Amino acid sequence: MAEVEQLSEELTTLKRVVQTSLHRGQLSKGVHEVCKAIESKQAKFVVLADDCSEDSYKKLVVALAKQFQIPVWKVEKGALLGEWIGISKFLTKTKKIKSRKCSSVAVRDFAIEVSEAEKQFVEDKIKGL
Repeated sequence: MAEVEQLSEELTTLKRVVQTSLHRGQLSKGVHEVCKAIESKQAKFVVLADDCSEDSYKKLVVALAKQFQIPVWKVEKGALLGEWIGISKFLTKTKKIKSRKCSSVAVRDFAIEVSEAEKQFVEDKIKGL
């Protein structure tokens, strides 16, 4: 039970960091933008979906991140990332019309709305990756 709560807290914090970075223009999404952010060493960390259908896509992002020493945080579903960055379509707040996947995003910087506690939590988590 405690593991489920901890996982939920991790995803909630990660979601907040990703969404606030998106709204402040500090998020790269898609393979081209993510690879560019990694190669220019602008990415603080990368979030990669485990259910990505292209193995070469995952291998490329992981290899580049490893080469440039950028941590990779894996989430289970790309649809979850798609919801976080707003590419899924909703009829109402709870009724989803179309679920669209996003396989990876790179957080270039933390937005000013992210609290110090959230920032510290994410930094501690990515040190362990």
